[in-house]
This record gives sequence, structure tokens and C-alpha cells, in this order.
Amino acid sequence: MRRSKRADTLAILVDELYDQRERAWAAALVTAQTFLDTLADSVLEDLDRDRLNAESARIKDRARTVDKILRKEASGQITRPTTPEEVADVVHDLLGVKVLCKTPRDLSAFTEKLQQACASPTCSVRLAHPPNDYVAHPKDSGYRAFHAVLLVKVATHEGDLPVKVEVQVKTRLQDAWGELTHEDMYKPGKALKPNEFHRDVARRMAELLDNVDTMADLLAAELDRQTAPPTAGGDSAERGGTDEPTVFARVTRTGRRYALAIAPDGRQGLIPARSVRAALGSSTRIDVDDHLGVGDTVDVRIEETDTALYFHPVSLA
Repeated sequence: MRRSKRADTLAILVDELYDQRERAWAAALVTAQTFLDTLADSVLEDLDRDRLNAESARIKDRARTVDKILRKEASGQITRPTTPEEVADVVHDLLGVKVLCKTPRDLSAFTEKLQQACASPTCSVRLAHPPNDYVAHPKDSGYRAFHAVLLVKVATHEGDLPVKVEVQVKTRLQDAWGELTHEDMYKPGKALKPNEFHRDVARRMAELLDNVDTMADLLAAELDRQTAPPTAGGDSAERGGTDEPTVFARVTRTGRRYALAIAPDGRQGLIPARSVRAALGSSTRIDVDDHLGVGDTVDVRIEETDTALYFHPVSLA
């Protein structure tokens, strides 16, 4: 079905803008993702890197850009753009990167680091304007996320081009909320209009998932405590002073900070990075999954505490 003449005219402007800038936009997305990945590395250090993921990036589809402008014009939010440059001015999410976090604690640490970095005079990436924190102040619908617009410079044959990249930082459950509530179906200008039933259920789901996020934070903090390097004096495994018999345990899961293994009697134990490092005779930081793979069989000593069952490797190649 053919668009209206107004839509066709707008589509021509959008095509001109994309044809002029799409290559620079692609470069801006790479720069933004590299910047965000670097921040994630500094936040997590030697923790599980999967806790922060900035792999989801996109340039808005041309047809969706046209539709968004038409909706904003119809609702009186903007006047109709007449140049490609005005199109870029009225649509602020042409480029987007989504950062997914495992827990609210990771989200808070990451967004704090993001704002600190962009405020530094040595940082080439700036904030286009103050961010919107819908985690601290959720929308009436229940939506929770941290929104920031980065200003990224891209070198072109005409000089540096400032490009805006919208960054949405949210937990995986906050992201799932949009799918579970069909949020996109109820946005302004879309086919469905939310009634009180939809709004009430969506808010209640958001609150429930927020409670689950909080519980996940508690579990993550406990896991960090149990896999953290020992305090001064070391633990029994690193001192080597134990007469406990050894058993062969099979590795069932592995990551940067720890592995899980199962003993012949069916008990599951945690192999922390500190024990792997001790077995290697290393004093430097190591990633457990560089030395232990799923299916490996390891000679271990067993240590049981009130809070965990540890498997300490006797030796590793």
C-alpha cells in the first residue's frame, strides 16, 4: 500500500540523512561500544565479565524513523522537519546501545562509572545532556532503566562529526519486562491503548521483578564473598597444611572467578580462583576457565565450611 504524499516527502529526507551519515554512524556505534566495554572492564576487574554486556547495538530502521516523526508531529511534540539535519535533531535515538546487567548492583556501579568518565576532561566521549534515571525514579508504567545520550566524535573528510548515541542500561529482568508486558504495543501512536487493567498488571510485574533483582543482588554479593581472595594470612588451601584425603572431581561449569565440580559421592563443590592460583604456584591474577574446562577431572582436597563446600586442586598442569 502506498504511503501518503507527506510520508513520501519525509521518507526522502530520511533517506538523504541516512545516505549522508550511515557510515559515520556505524563508526560511532563501534566507538561507543568500545568505550562502554572499557568501562565495564574497569567496573568488574577480575569478576565475571558476563555481568555487563554491551553487545546489543543498532541504527534505527529508516521506516521506523519516518513513523516516529509522523507520530511526534501528529501529537504536537515537533514541527515537521524540512531538511535532513532537522530530522537528526528531532529523533534522538537514531543510534542505540543496550547495556544489560545481571543485578542492580552492577547497574549502579556501571552508571556511576559512566557519568564519572564522561565528566572527566580527558575523556573524548561526553554526555549530550543529563541522563534520565528511570531506575531511581520509575515511570508510571513501571518501566525501569538508566538512559544516557553519548556525544561521540567521528573523523570524516569534512572534520569531526559529533554523533549522538543513546545508551540504555538495565538489568536483564528489567529488559524482559518490556517483552512480558508487550510494552511496544502500547506506546503512543501504536495500535493498542493501555487501559487500567494493563497499567495495573504492568506495574505489579515491574515491582515483582524489581524484588527478584534485589534478591539476585544478595545472592551475587554472597558468591563474591565466597570466591574473593583470602584476607591476610591466606586460607588453608594456600598454606598447604592439610591432611585431608584427595578425590577426583569432574568440572561441570567454569568461569573467570570459579568453577563448579562434582565428586564421586555426588557432592558439588566450588573451586575458587584463589585455589587454582595456589595449585599453579602463581601470585598473579588468573582466569579459572583458562585452566579448567567442563569435563576435566581434577585431584582435589575437600573443605567444608558452614556456608560452602570447597574443592581445592592439589596440582594443575
